[in-house]
Amino acid sequence: MVAGRYCRAVERAGGIPVLLPPVKSLKRPLASYCQGLLLSGGGDPDPSLYGELPHPKLGKVDQERDHWELLLIRKAREEQIPILGICRGMQILNVALGGSLYQDLPSQYIQVGEHWQKLPGEEVSHQVQIKESTILHSLLEKGIIWTNSHHHQALKKLALGLIISAQSDDGVIEGIEATGEDFTLGVQWHPERLAIPESARIFTGFIRACRKKFGITEGWNSKTASKE
Repeated sequence: MVAGRYCRAVERAGGIPVLLPPVKSLKRPLASYCQGLLLSGGGDPDPSLYGELPHPKLGKVDQERDHWELLLIRKAREEQIPILGICRGMQILNVALGGSLYQDLPSQYIQVGEHWQKLPGEEVSHQVQIKESTILHSLLEKGIIWTNSHHHQALKKLALGLIISAQSDDGVIEGIEATGEDFTLGVQWHPERLAIPESARIFTGFIRACRKKFGITEGWNSKTASKE
């Protein structure tokens, strides 16, 4: 059911979702399986990946998933395949590239209120400031948006090669992207759960980048997809 939300968001944007279950090795090029990598939300990344001991408030860790996603990120970066990371997906992307995380926002950074909302995930709870001259700003065409929020971890040390593209009023990093021309984008909220134009634009931009990378033009209209 959770995966279904991501699949439907990709389909609405004009893509075809392909689920990749964990395997121990991936000898073939990632591009032989897919044209883009979407990293979804989920549990907490293992803090040993960024050189820290577990915090008492650390949530459930899935080392198999961690190592699978690290492999996928490495392959995607090597092959310059577009990447979109959502919530945990943004966090593991930062970790994969050498960054670190706050293992628990309430005890290590701020008292979490709006970052773990009590409202349903289909509703928004706080504002996010979008930085100009970023991929995210070009997609959303706005400097401020309202988002949902379901996370107790957040980015601490930003990995080299990444920039901050969005932050909440309390300074929590809400969006990141890679420098250069490759489409590598992460957002801390859950656009797949929001029926608002800004969410659709994130997925449409991701699919557009995938098609551009592989020269796919047939059977897709970017203007139509962005309005669905």
